[in-house]
Amino acid sequence: MTSIRALPPPEPDKPLKRLAAEQVAAFQDDGFLLLPGLFASDEVALVQDLLRHDSSVGEHSVGIIDSSGAPAEIFGWSGASEDVLGAFVRIARLVEAAEDLLGGQPVYHWHSKLSMKRPGSAGRWDWHQDFGSWYREGCLRPEMLTAMVAVDRTTPENGCVQLLRGSHRLGRIDHVPIGPSHGADPAVVARALEALETVACVMEPGDVVFFHGNTLHASGGNTSETSRTLLHVSYNTVRNQPTDPLVIHAFEPLEVLPDDALLTGAFAPRLDQAALTRRIELRRKQKIGEVYGYQVAGPKG
Repeated sequence: MTSIRALPPPEPDKPLKRLAAEQVAAFQDDGFLLLPGLFASDEVALVQDLLRHDSSVGEHSVGIIDSSGAPAEIFGWSGASEDVLGAFVRIARLVEAAEDLLGGQPVYHWHSKLSMKRPGSAGRWDWHQDFGSWYREGCLRPEMLTAMVAVDRTTPENGCVQLLRGSHRLGRIDHVPIGPSHGADPAVVARALEALETVACVMEPGDVVFFHGNTLHASGGNTSETSRTLLHVSYNTVRNQPTDPLVIHAFEPLEVLPDDALLTGAFAPRLDQAALTRRIELRRKQKIGEVYGYQVAGPKG
């Protein structure tokens, strides 16, 4: 035990690597931050091309069942991979911005996913906090966030993500069964929706929204004739490694790539098959849906 009089003075703020102080302050206030056009069209085209030409993505996607019983399609992974998706995870502009927003703490890759909504698909995401699930693995602090990269244009009609402004300040909300799914306690969500502003993430390809692990978010079905694909890259601080991690969330040091790596790097334009095989084996060992309380349909292949 330490006497309060013996505590050292607070450490000075660490210098920012990527963002302005005003941007960090906005994230701290709102629980999210939009960086328009963080990726150029030819960089986003790498993911669009992967989705068009690599059947492995569809074959190994799964459906997360929402509270109405409809599946929301995702392709998820963790760890390092030597392909275009792995390059996005390690690109300096995402990693350094994440560290700026998490108090200058070093980060590592928690996990990522492609969240896909095909035209007319009914699957949605009920209101939830990411940290509501990640906490179950023993992550002590909510020093976790997600960088959401728009691969397609996102609108309310095609199921864009909705964020509840300032909801990260509510703390971690209990997550409970909701029909066949799992989400934030509906009674608390109802009060939060009355008290706080709902913000629709209308985004152009290449835009990025960073949001805090405790920010409440949801999305509806795709009622349009256009696809809606988002790349979610989630980071945890190194000091916040869980005490009881899933096998897919084991700590791996993050080798950061320079900003030009997407267009000049020697990574595979298709999925890293060795990494994909490891992912399949890990999924067989530990069902993430069972740990988090979700029902999972698939994979398709």
